[in-house]
Amino acid sequence: MHRLNLATAALAIAVAFSGASAARADLEAVSQAMGAGKVDSVQYAGAGFMFGFGQAYRPGLPWPKLNLVRYARTDDYAKSAQSFDYTISRADTLGGTATPQRGEMRRGGGIVGDTAWAINYPETQPMRAPAVPLQHDLWIAPQGIVKAAIAAEAKLNGSTFQIEQPGRFKARATVDAQNLVTKVESWIDTPVLGDTLVVTTYSDYKDYGGVKFPGRIQQSMGGFPVLEMTVTDVKFNTASIEAPSQMGTVPQDIKVEKVAAGVWFISGGTHNSVVIEMRDYFAIVDTPLGDGRANAVIKAAKDLVPNKPYRYLIATHHHFDHFGGARASAAEGATIVVPDTDKAYFQRAYANPHSLNPDALAKSGKKAKFEVYRTAHVITDGPRRIEIYAIENNIHADGFMMIYLPKEKILMEADAFSPRAPAPITKTPAAINPSTRNLWDNIQRRKLDVEIILPMHGRIGKLAELKAEAGAN
Repeated sequence: MHRLNLATAALAIAVAFSGASAARADLEAVSQAMGAGKVDSVQYAGAGFMFGFGQAYRPGLPWPKLNLVRYARTDDYAKSAQSFDYTISRADTLGGTATPQRGEMRRGGGIVGDTAWAINYPETQPMRAPAVPLQHDLWIAPQGIVKAAIAAEAKLNGSTFQIEQPGRFKARATVDAQNLVTKVESWIDTPVLGDTLVVTTYSDYKDYGGVKFPGRIQQSMGGFPVLEMTVTDVKFNTASIEAPSQMGTVPQDIKVEKVAAGVWFISGGTHNSVVIEMRDYFAIVDTPLGDGRANAVIKAAKDLVPNKPYRYLIATHHHFDHFGGARASAAEGATIVVPDTDKAYFQRAYANPHSLNPDALAKSGKKAKFEVYRTAHVITDGPRRIEIYAIENNIHADGFMMIYLPKEKILMEADAFSPRAPAPITKTPAAINPSTRNLWDNIQRRKLDVEIILPMHGRIGKLAELKAEAGAN
């Protein structure tokens, strides 16, 4: 178990300050008003709405809305730890997120020190997860940011004070006339948006025996809401968090399967890619998540196709999990191929600084290049032809594309058909995924001669399996 001492470099909070004695006095007044000194841990529960960050139906639209059916969280400041458990369901039909169109989905997880985990129910095995987002959430909480600021001897400048955890996040808190924290503006790195502004507001404070805690929490990220919650239950100093004794690791291996001459399926993680060799260069379909996964895929592609340049990244769609590694492709000099509705959004996004955690594109000094089209596009060098078509009338994303190799009878797509069960799939599920049926209908409408499907999640599939999943038998 990892323990972080707020007063040491293990917390790694650096804040420029002057007039330390006065600063401590000012912040002590805030701490006293908030009751922060009395709090080692806080447990709270509530309900409201969450929103799927990076999963908008169209670039520039708000993140899709989800019903936050139940939410429970514990912040354990004595151990620099947090745990959470929530259940969500769809409120908006359009847009991404892994939430099913019908029914509820439960998620959990936590962090102790630098050890973070996630639980994707109904699986109960904790899996290792990124630490920074949870550390951010812990130390921008009402009592958390006050404790962090006092430990770092931050200065209260008028009604604001600041903290910074270098390479991870920085934050500025605002207090009201009663010395209660009402707003925190923080910045955290995300692969698409870079230094991403998070605005969290705390209101409707209630007194719990000398400790103040908000009854209303609202948060936006990247310019749109990600949380709107009413707090219904609060307890202090009744919980202690321990990291799970055993945790699995999400596989991040690069697994290469040759599908046809010059066509390779890259799996081994949560997201897949496809490498396509052309006469004088190669292209990749989707470099997902961020620099880590994307650069591993790009290296594998270079090993598969030596002595040819990486010319095109073909994006299945704009959702951040699939588009998160596009900047790594741009750093390699590849042109990003997207619908014309996406270009302006990503040009603006890529103009944001990446100062918190500079990525490959920020370090390279290059600018991303885009090649755009309306609803269909062809890339060819003569011997091989890559056809890109919009998956029309879908609910997942505007600019949701399928990529087709007519000679090889191979189709590539993301999120509409993600076979994970052992092959072959022969039975139609009780609840048909509308995106799966929509993909089938689009293939039939365009009269595409498909035999093999390379999905961006799951294993390689056959057209007959898609037909069964779509209920088209």
